[in-house]
Amino acid sequence: MRTVNNSRRLQIANYVKQKGEASVQELSEYFAVSPLTVRRDLTALEEQKLLLRYHGGAKALVQSDTANDNGNYEFDLTRVPRVEEKKRIGEKACEFLKNDDIIFMNSGSTVLFFQEAIRDKHVTVVTNNARAPFCSRQPGVEILSLGGNYMERSKSFVGEITVNTIGGIYSNCTILGVKALDPERGMTTWNYQECGVNAAMIGHTRGKVILLADHSKIGKVSNYVSSSLDKIDLIITDSGCDPEAIAAFQEKGVEVIVV
Repeated sequence: MRTVNNSRRLQIANYVKQKGEASVQELSEYFAVSPLTVRRDLTALEEQKLLLRYHGGAKALVQSDTANDNGNYEFDLTRVPRVEEKKRIGEKACEFLKNDDIIFMNSGSTVLFFQEAIRDKHVTVVTNNARAPFCSRQPGVEILSLGGNYMERSKSFVGEITVNTIGGIYSNCTILGVKALDPERGMTTWNYQECGVNAAMIGHTRGKVILLADHSKIGKVSNYVSSSLDKIDLIITDSGCDPEAIAAFQEKGVEVIVV
């Protein structure tokens, strides 16, 4: 039995590593074992530092912090899952920016590809993403880093201080990465504190609210609601997205761009 467990756990670890993240239900169905068994396996794998658990699933560990020649730490985006898709999504989002815009940006990796792709514009990115200052950017891109309670798992700042700071700013547009996005249940996340930050950003936006979501996030539902679709103007996704999901978003009145 020990051999079977170890073999399955290795397969689970490889599955999560290849996909970037996976839910308990997804792993249960794929490996034909109970959700309880999957949770036990994920706990064991996290203890071995082979993945990172969150409520309802797990994600791959990405060793992406590297020191540059000056001894300062940078975040290496080439090591995250679905790099090419996220690059295209980020580049497309930049087309909606104007010079001197103030932009709200939340946590996650896809939004960092957007930040890196900004060219030939002077903009201010207001963000709770703790990785943002350590990603490369053009000289015209200023980072206003929101303070608050630091969450190691999401590499972000959350809480009352963060939300209150957002309340004193009106952005020209908001660029949000998502953990899960479904035509019926909207934008959801595993971290309820992120919901407050996302909602505050959306509520203080004078222009478009744009979601950046690679195909792996579409049709997924997490635990806490960040936003309903009626508050979203545009979704940018990649060509791997299910056409039926795209049509469902469009029926809800949300524009979808596929890159």
